[in-house]
Amino acid sequence: MRKMLFLIALAAVFPFQANAQTRSSTVGDGRYSLLGGEVLGKGVNAVSGEFGWPSITFGYTHGMGQNWDIGGKFDLLYGVEGVTSQTHFGLGFRVPLRATVLRSDRISVLVHIDPGLKVFTTSPALFGFSFPVGVVLGYAANREVNVSFGVDLPMTLYVTPSPVNFLVGPWFGPAVEYHVDQRLLVGFNTRFGPIFASGGGNDFGFLMQLLLAYRM
Repeated sequence: MRKMLFLIALAAVFPFQANAQTRSSTVGDGRYSLLGGEVLGKGVNAVSGEFGWPSITFGYTHGMGQNWDIGGKFDLLYGVEGVTSQTHFGLGFRVPLRATVLRSDRISVLVHIDPGLKVFTTSPALFGFSFPVGVVLGYAANREVNVSFGVDLPMTLYVTPSPVNFLVGPWFGPAVEYHVDQRLLVGFNTRFGPIFASGGGNDFGFLMQLLLAYRM
């Protein structure tokens, strides 16, 4: 009877240990995430490019700790708040701050805020301060593939031209990442949702971008 109880205990404990080791090796083997629920990891640096609508974005991200990282992103914009009816050329710069607040065997939850500036070459120029926030639920399908679902609240306060206009809207959408190897990462990111303006009116905006990233 004691031997049987011992074998049952081993059978119960072994899968948990195997899952924990799999999770640990996935996080600690040099792999990283830019679209999912995990941060880069302490001391990890990555350069990235995001190509699609409503911008082409070049970024650099530095892992500050096991649970948070910081970066800089330069945007070549051609859609105001992702609205296809508002196609204007512009420039933007953001400082993304990301933190993993929950981590289990395969599930992770990340929060982020991306304060920055935007300017569009309208006449007169459209200039504003952006401070989008969001939450991402990530799932490590295996060592190579991460899938996630994000809920974002893009917010921009345009101070010119007068009067001041505040744009905000809840966005939702999935993303996927694939590790070609420990350094090269490819992915696809999406968000969809309404955009509401304090000056009146609303529209529909979206984001669809291909991600290419390289761990240095």
